[in-house]
Amino acid sequence: MEIFEKSLLYSHVTAGVLALFCGLMAAFVGKKGGKLHKQVGAISYWSMFWIFVSAILLVSFVRFSFFLLIIAVFSYYLAFSGVRSLKMKRTGKAALVDWIAGGVTAAFGITLIGYGLFRTVTTGSFGVLEILCLFFGFFTANTAYINLKSYRDIGKQEKMWWWLAHMNNMNGSLIACITAFLVQNGRIFDLPNSLTWLPWVLPALAGTPLTAYWARKYRKQFKMGKYAGA
Repeated sequence: MEIFEKSLLYSHVTAGVLALFCGLMAAFVGKKGGKLHKQVGAISYWSMFWIFVSAILLVSFVRFSFFLLIIAVFSYYLAFSGVRSLKMKRTGKAALVDWIAGGVTAAFGITLIGYGLFRTVTTGSFGVLEILCLFFGFFTANTAYINLKSYRDIGKQEKMWWWLAHMNNMNGSLIACITAFLVQNGRIFDLPNSLTWLPWVLPALAGTPLTAYWARKYRKQFKMGKYAGA
């Protein structure tokens, strides 16, 4: 059992490093859609897949953590839906697996919100864990909802919708990787107890506006939305 646990942990950490490094390369190095982008993107995706699988195994057989389970589902779903948007570009419709993945992820997000509220009521406190449950629960459920909503009208979407869907979801996956790295190595920053929540939310607070900036840039480039007549 000890060998099994160590193997899972080491492989989980290795996959995390690969996902982070390759995700950063895909985002900032090389031409979007080029050979390097596709290669490092594939490595990042399959690394995220193993992070998801190993996390499920860890919480199932080593130490259960409801919060880790939700984060694992959310992180992988972002990578999964980012890759699936490229498939939908060709097929013009969402497959059953897309609907199931979105529904399951939304359910996990809502459950995490409920867990945060339950802890708040039963413990009579609103601490870091409760805040993080509500924060990540909302983002998990909202991301799945946005994707599910877009699946209904893929045929009516603008021509380059898949580009933005791919970028938004893969950026979200990268933000999740950065978050995990900061949280796992938080001790090197020597943060006071009152700021231990910062590594959990800082990547999202910095990455979300940056993603919005890129989305606006590409909407202009592709003449989408309000820029269509420009």
